[in-house]
Amino acid sequence: MVCLHGGQPIDKQITQMKNKPQIVVATPGRLMDCKKRKAIRLDRVETVILDEADRMLDMGFIDDVTKILDMMPNRKNLGLFSATISREVMDISWVYQRDPAEITVRPVAEDRPDIQQYRIALDSREEKLGTMVALLEGGEYERAIAFCNTKNMTDRLAAMLKMQGVSCEAIHGSIQQRSREKTLQRFRDGKIRVLVATDVAARGLDIDDVDVVFNYDVPDEQEYYIHRIGRTGRAKKHGVSYTFCASISDTIKMDEIEKNQRFDIQKLAFDEDGCLMMEE
Repeated sequence: MVCLHGGQPIDKQITQMKNKPQIVVATPGRLMDCKKRKAIRLDRVETVILDEADRMLDMGFIDDVTKILDMMPNRKNLGLFSATISREVMDISWVYQRDPAEITVRPVAEDRPDIQQYRIALDSREEKLGTMVALLEGGEYERAIAFCNTKNMTDRLAAMLKMQGVSCEAIHGSIQQRSREKTLQRFRDGKIRVLVATDVAARGLDIDDVDVVFNYDVPDEQEYYIHRIGRTGRAKKHGVSYTFCASISDTIKMDEIEKNQRFDIQKLAFDEDGCLMMEE
């Protein structure tokens, strides 16, 4: 097996391809680069799997994916693994699959992660930073992930946390793969206390022992909320998530998440003395 992806020297990967591996795991961009360099042939490929198909297509890889599939005339099997069935996933299925069989894996109640979920009502966005720092210190959380909706907010939050003396780094789609991998390794090694991320980090990261997840911004999609909080409470360990609601829009979105996903999300708010209390 050979892995083809960015952030690593392509020459080394091309050398590995000369051993004629049976399985190739690749990102669309690096696979296209290797094809252009004639390091790989796709006309004999029989089985193709698109993992995280919905996110891959949402991130703008649909043109590369369709080009790659068109280069595989002898393809016999195409598997689409996806947490959600988006329009793009349906289009790929309609064009490239014949008589597809849909397999739905339903959650088992006993296997649901142990995650205590909280939502905190705030009067303004300016209260988010102080609340997050107070929760970090009060809960003595050693490893945390904070999610923001935009790259700009991710960078801003990381900078503000550093000014508060919190060790942290940001990762998002505009940061080079090699830099992201170094940051993730430092986070795994405990050298970074807080990882501030966009939803690019909500899936597929090999990170365990995350004590707490902060939704600094309420996610725009309900699926993002599920994937975000799923970074904690792994391996049957207890996890905690906090979501900051600083506007009417935030409150409406969280109400919909709680209703549609049937989550038990505890409501917290500050009292007159500035103490965080459970709402009645």
